[in-house]
Amino acid sequence: MSIAASIMTTVSRHRVNDVLGNLPRSGIRRLTDQVMGSRDMDDTIQLGFGQPQEATDDLIREAIVKATEERTLAYTENSGMRALRDAIATKLAVRNHIETDVESIFVTPGATYGVAVTVGCLINPGDEVLVPDPGYPNFAAAVRHYGGVVKFYQLRQETGFIPDLNELTALISPATKVLIINSPGNPTGAVIDAGLIEQLVQLTRERGLWLVSDEVYETYVYGCRHVSPLSLTGSDHVVGLYSFSKSYNITGLRVGYVVTRHPALRRALLNAQELYISCASSISQYAALQALADGGAYPEAMRAAYQYKRDLVMNMLGPYVGHRPDGAFYLLVNIGFTGLRSDEFADRLLRDTHVVVAPGATFGPTSDKYIRLAFTPRVDKLEAGLIRLKEFLSQWPIAV
Repeated sequence: MSIAASIMTTVSRHRVNDVLGNLPRSGIRRLTDQVMGSRDMDDTIQLGFGQPQEATDDLIREAIVKATEERTLAYTENSGMRALRDAIATKLAVRNHIETDVESIFVTPGATYGVAVTVGCLINPGDEVLVPDPGYPNFAAAVRHYGGVVKFYQLRQETGFIPDLNELTALISPATKVLIINSPGNPTGAVIDAGLIEQLVQLTRERGLWLVSDEVYETYVYGCRHVSPLSLTGSDHVVGLYSFSKSYNITGLRVGYVVTRHPALRRALLNAQELYISCASSISQYAALQALADGGAYPEAMRAAYQYKRDLVMNMLGPYVGHRPDGAFYLLVNIGFTGLRSDEFADRLLRDTHVVVAPGATFGPTSDKYIRLAFTPRVDKLEAGLIRLKEFLSQWPIAV
């Protein structure tokens, strides 16, 4: 072999994972990082980031301090502290009407990791996964990372961003392995009602699919009811994904959990926990244990505050919002009438008004006509941001 050929062979080996090496940055993070790194945008209003701005409960902060004082900084069981999993099992029974045991619960460093590890445990290369569009971008990224094939199913504004059962059924092929649903939804704020949840459980059971249910925003529902698929009969093929981050405003502590009754998946998840993380942060687990001790008072206060904010956004933006969200703390604004792509719109909005929104293109191939708003800032900031956004939108005549 010539020296040149040898060099080329060596260089070709210095490659990274094709998916992660070429994965485009989320529009949310791209714009947020731009603001965080700038000294010229002190007046920027962040409507793009899904992080509550309210104060974290004092008892949770005290639990963190107590855990450090008692030097409880060691490893826990791979699947999480027994005391925390006991408390989660009680929470699931009381709030979600899910009967399970601690062996079915796996504490994770955040629900984002929960999504990735669950997908990794369920699929093999070539398996198809049905993913919502618009939807949380990490769903599709995780599927591709593990060699799966993403098949998007469309959520439409005119039907309230709710999955269409007939369209889902038509997308199922012999290669389909998993259906992912998200209720309350990010970025849509849509909540799937009990009847459709039951139909989705039945469909996936009969067709031999896994049903992965992302319920991170479970406590944020306004005038309706959140239904967990795992609460229904015949749901052993269902995987539930949950988080403490949003409900208790502890996003930076990174603590969530995965729930499954299926023996084979439980074994795979336990192996994955040991392989990837050993265990979730012990300090974060103590904080989560304290969070569950409040009996739901803090999440209910947050829910009421965010229902007020949701109504404020609807009143201020009026015709610019095509669908009122029933859950989560997001809504989509259809910007198709501006003629701009969502990334261009978001960049110009930030440049001209110092308001951050999330470009819709981040959430799926048919979602470029939207921007996502997160109504997470305190009320005065939220109002100011909405005024700037509305003035920016007034440059274009809206189609009636």
